[in-house]
Amino acid sequence: MKKFLYIVPVMLLVFACGQEDPAADVTEDVEVETVDTTVTEPVEDVELEAIPTSVTARHILVCYDGCAVEGPFNRTQDEALALIEDIESRIQSGELDFTQAAVDYSDCPSSADGGMLGEFGRGAMVPAFEEAAFSLPVGGISGVVETQFGYHLIYREN
Repeated sequence: MKKFLYIVPVMLLVFACGQEDPAADVTEDVEVETVDTTVTEPVEDVELEAIPTSVTARHILVCYDGCAVEGPFNRTQDEALALIEDIESRIQSGELDFTQAAVDYSDCPSSADGGMLGEFGRGAMVPAFEEAAFSLPVGGISGVVETQFGYHLIYREN
């Protein structure tokens, strides 16, 4: 029956070529079947999540001598990595609160506000930071993210 539905328009076109009023001659004798395309069963195991155009996030930044942030940080890159990994571990275990850890350890000026960066859209942050922030679920904390500015932990507010 489905093949019939595909053949009918082609046949109409073939018969209509060269005739003055093809609709009057051809469509009178053609019976068209309508097909119901309504989905009656729910689709399972499919989660459609809206892709955010902006997120609100906090972060903890640990810099080191030689990173793209000016200032004497008096720590090597390896020491900075060890520090951010320790902070991450303590947050994950519940020993430290993310916001308080930002106040206590972050080298970013946002540390005064618990690491709050506010709301930002795509293209506002360096690629590695943006990718991590936008891929987090609301309330999620990233692993260590390295950028030219140092090492970050990111908490997605919304």
